[in-house]
Parts: sequence; C-alpha cells; structure tokens
Amino acid sequence: MATQGREGGGGVAVLCGGGVNAVDSSASSSNGVLEKETGGKQESPILFFLFFHKAIRLELDALHHSALAYATGQLEDIQPLLKRYRFLRSVYKHHCHAEDEVIFPALDIRVKNVAPTYSLEHKGENDLFDHLFEILNSEKQNCERFPRELASCTGALQTSVSQHMSKEEEQLLRFLEARAITSSL
Repeated sequence: MATQGREGGGGVAVLCGGGVNAVDSSASSSNGVLEKETGGKQESPILFFLFFHKAIRLELDALHHSALAYATGQLEDIQPLLKRYRFLRSVYKHHCHAEDEVIFPALDIRVKNVAPTYSLEHKGENDLFDHLFEILNSEKQNCERFPRELASCTGALQTSVSQHMSKEEEQLLRFLEARAITSSL
C-alpha cells in the first residue's frame, strides 16, 4: 500500500519473500489487541487486514493534521489535502469491499449478524466520506467557518473509522482464537 507522508511525499511498502510468517504484530495494531491475544506473534493472512488498518489510521491522522494545519493557517493550499482525501477514500473503499465480501461472511458463520452490522457501519463511514467530499468541493472555501468545519469533519471521520476498525480487530481476533482452540481439540 502506498502512503504519503505529511509533507506530501510518497512511499510504497513492498512485502518480499515467501509470505507472512511470525510477523511482529506490534506494528499492526495501534490498540494492542493483537499483542494481548496472540503473545506478539501471529501466522495468519488476517495480518494483512491489520496492516491495512494501521495504514488507514496513519492516513486518517495525516488527513486530520492537514485539516488542522489548514484551519490554523499553517497550510494555505488545500490541494494536498484533496489528494490525501482521494487516496484514503479509494484505499478505504477497497478495504471495506474486501471485508464485506470475504471476512465478514466467514465471521458471520460463527457470530450471527456480524456481517450486516459491520456493513451498516461501512455505509455510515461512506456517508462521512461523502460529507467530507462535499465540504472539500463546496463554494464555502472562502467562508470563515470552512476551515473549522473541515477540521471537525476530518476529526469525526478519524474517530468513527478508528473505533470501527478497533471493534473489527477485537471481533476477528476472538474468532481466530476460538477457531484455534476448536482445531486443537
């Protein structure tokens, strides 16, 4: 996944080698769930989703910091913020689609109503992205309230998506733990 730094530069993370085995999971979860549940090591393709979650959290943080910088006059050009928004929206859209199509249906077999609940949350987050898009493309950019409204919206988006991803991680890890216990019996 490519991510941009706060200065607007870009970078690409590339995984090399034979796959993901015994990866240090401390880099994958900002809330420490994975470390608590797995003792710090995990061998699972689910790590890719956790890595995406971390990257999404970092992008949300950078987007919000850019909006705050714009609101406080430290950033004058809104174009880098628009680019970051487009990148984040695209990544998040594809990530949600993968969860809705693969992860949640598998989880729903074990824990009923998980898929519809998380899909509904994805819809709510999509609405927040739409609202941010409307703000970024509004005629109110010259309005005095625009920078505060922009910063408020990015903060709400960051909070909502971060809480949603934390819930997903906890639910998925419980599922994986239960599955590991069942398979060892």
